[in-house]
Amino acid sequence: MDILLIIVITFLIAVLFSIMGLGGAIIYTPLFFWLGIPLLAAIPMALLLNMITTASASITYLKQMLVDKKIALPLILTSTFGAITGSYFASRIETRVLIILLSIILLFAALRILLFNNIGFMVKDGENKKILVGAGLAFIFGIISSLVGIGGGTFIVPLLLILGLETKNAVATSAFIITFTSLSGFVGHLVFATQTLDLNVLFYAGLTAFAGAQIGSKIIFKRVSPKVISRLFALFLLFMAAKLLYGL
Repeated sequence: MDILLIIVITFLIAVLFSIMGLGGAIIYTPLFFWLGIPLLAAIPMALLLNMITTASASITYLKQMLVDKKIALPLILTSTFGAITGSYFASRIETRVLIILLSIILLFAALRILLFNNIGFMVKDGENKKILVGAGLAFIFGIISSLVGIGGGTFIVPLLLILGLETKNAVATSAFIITFTSLSGFVGHLVFATQTLDLNVLFYAGLTAFAGAQIGSKIIFKRVSPKVISRLFALFLLFMAAKLLYGL
């Protein structure tokens, strides 16, 4: 495993994904798997880097008062329990099944960005009911995210938009929520999984992810169109989904 390649990939992903309120695990997991890391080791590695990226970006977003804490806190609570549940089942499901599930999620994420990126409706119910619905869905998303190592921002951002948040607030709030979801999933995988992680790689990649997210959340967000980046990202997701399925 080339640690320099891991560091370069981590930096680029952290910069780009912090723009969209995501941590990059949806890219880290299949990339690490292709680089020869066992899937059940790639997933917790991706979740840890995802957590570092979103935590770094959240520092900036919290200072800018973009995080909606009232909505974030109940979603954090339920997605955390979901992530722990997902990590428990990950080591008990055949790797082939996990790869197929990951491929389906990559395909879904790509099509959502390309075809349904603009959310055209919002939940009209009262504030408490919206939060209750959001918390229930966050639990399900937490399970899926930790099960296949995708972080969860792919689901949380559109959910927050549907609940009525503005785009920038949805991005910032998603990053804040996913920080805790990814951390819970990572800890759960450490407890339940059997694969050994390369701590040296995690240390340097973690530092790189933090630095990249700081750059993405402070500078690039103001200069680059998130729409352009998201569509390029969608095409890359389609490519990865096809490659994963071809590898089976």
